[in-house]
Amino acid sequence: MEGNQDNSGNEGIGGTLNEPPESRGSVNRCETTDDGTQAFMQWMNSADKKSLSSGNPIVLMKFINDKQTILYDTTLSAEIDVELVNGIPFCNYCKSDDCVHVGFTICIEQLDGHRHDGKEETVDDIIDS
Repeated sequence: MEGNQDNSGNEGIGGTLNEPPESRGSVNRCETTDDGTQAFMQWMNSADKKSLSSGNPIVLMKFINDKQTILYDTTLSAEIDVELVNGIPFCNYCKSDDCVHVGFTICIEQLDGHRHDGKEETVDDIIDS
């Protein structure tokens, strides 16, 4: 039985079925909070937590407890602002409360504790606490 063909003669939707999804022209999506947890664990286990050229998908730039987190998404090559509004993290890049950046921020909040002090902390402050 033959597969569906698009106008280019390729089988499947958006390309051949043997191609990985990335090569079919899909763009980087803001994934789930679970992906943010995985990105956080990768970042925590990395030797250089400040390097933007490391293998980390996300790097913490700035953290203000219960107010704001600034991340750098190495896949998007963009600085990401996640704000806490009434205790709920909201990603201003993805316009979502359920994305990889929110998941990473939740992990940072849990690691650093829930102090409600609004104090800005560095990466060194967080990993040494």
